[in-house]
Amino acid sequence: MTHILLIDGHNIGYASMYVPALSRLSHAGMPTGGIMGLAQSVMRIVKLFPGAVPVVLWDGHAAWRKDLCPEYKENRKDTPEKRAVADAWRQQQPWASALLLQMGVIQARAPDAEADDLAGRLCMDLSAMNEHGIDLITMVSGDTDWWQAISERVDWFTPIADKGMTLEKLRTNEAKDGPFTGPEEYILAKAIAGDSSDNIPGVPGIGIATAVKLLRLHGGLDGIRRAVESGSAKDKKSVALAGLLPMIERNRRIMDWRLAPEGSESASLVRASFDADECRLLCEEFGLDRLAERLSGEWMA
Repeated sequence: MTHILLIDGHNIGYASMYVPALSRLSHAGMPTGGIMGLAQSVMRIVKLFPGAVPVVLWDGHAAWRKDLCPEYKENRKDTPEKRAVADAWRQQQPWASALLLQMGVIQARAPDAEADDLAGRLCMDLSAMNEHGIDLITMVSGDTDWWQAISERVDWFTPIADKGMTLEKLRTNEAKDGPFTGPEEYILAKAIAGDSSDNIPGVPGIGIATAVKLLRLHGGLDGIRRAVESGSAKDKKSVALAGLLPMIERNRRIMDWRLAPEGSESASLVRASFDADECRLLCEEFGLDRLAERLSGEWMA
């Protein structure tokens, strides 16, 4: 069985900068915790899924999302502290990628797409999976937007909490704010509720669980609109939702990978064989001697 791990490089590396022990790491004035955190996470993830092939996906610049929603992700730099973390990770990202290259980890990036867009293109294209002999994909990210690509052959895992999500679990209370009938219901409910982490506003006072209840009660967005227009639904939340349908549709275009524009530029794929000497030299350059020891002793063992 060919098992692929699609790892959200930016999500994991950026999150590393909020881990106290890693956030304090630096060498010759340059922060190094993100390099350390991402490399360690990839090593640990590979151990959790023996035999799986890791592929780290990187964010490109999906400018079309900012065109639809100018405030998209602006909250990630709205304080001096957040800007400092973002700047620190931006300095380290190329070197983290260079280290992964020497570790022999496949990496992919498309100039006009985010990592989740790349994941969606592969996970939702069963013919591509069949063509490349892929039997199972595990998406590795802390971002639950990735749930929309879950299927019988695609699951999700977050290294932040070591929790997984499958199609079966999505249909139970194990899914936060669930159960959901499937990925489509989840992402539509999220488009209604908005996403504070990405600074995408939703319908005020309506969370994902409430959105699911209203969708089921009235039979979808059109059902809610018709119920409000006919006067059969007079509750404040249904009325508020019906009044913000254009915003919800915009949110769907931002969040739902099936509605994303086709990439105008193909993704670049890079890979090199594991080179223990180059890994050691790169680690030593940034004062990451312990990481160098682990790579020489544990990685690809």
